[in-house]
Amino acid sequence: MEQSVFEHMAKQYDTNDRIQLAKQILGKLEPFLHNTIESSLLDFGCGTGLLGIPLCSHYKQVILCDDSPSMLEVSNFKIISQGIKNAHTMFPSDLVLDKTLFVDNILMSLVLLHIPDSQSILKILYDHLNPNGKLYIVDFCKNEKVSHPKIHSGFLLGELESILKTIGYQTVNSKVILEEKKVFMNEDASLFLLIAEK
Repeated sequence: MEQSVFEHMAKQYDTNDRIQLAKQILGKLEPFLHNTIESSLLDFGCGTGLLGIPLCSHYKQVILCDDSPSMLEVSNFKIISQGIKNAHTMFPSDLVLDKTLFVDNILMSLVLLHIPDSQSILKILYDHLNPNGKLYIVDFCKNEKVSHPKIHSGFLLGELESILKTIGYQTVNSKVILEEKKVFMNEDASLFLLIAEK
């Protein structure tokens, strides 16, 4: 989806439906976050920080990364207004240029479907993970009813796992975590959580 679409959406992005879905995703994700209090997290494609902001209490440092200035503006407002000291924002272009930035965990929630060249971005993110670092992907399972020129119609878990192993991840595990009504281009959809360890 084009950046301008998200620019336009940013101020109205935190609808009740999106907030509730984020809470459900957090509830499924948190049991897998072990011993993270001294760790760093990159929330890639963070949007307005619906996941990254609550996760600040789990991590020593959180980086909220998005290519929409308006989305980051909302995230920054939340960081300042909530007095959060261990989070900051950045653009993906800055991340790509910074060869010295490494994190312990990376989260991509409902982001990969918007990225045409999934494999390239997954490789870039792999290069920013510390040894034994973990990538957490939450996204939609393949849905044949969804067809849109700007997004993937979800993912086949076997194919995605294979791509991540090819990139270099040692272990890759995934499972369906939620079944939701009308959440994916107004279609019912399954959401998965995939965890890959470097």
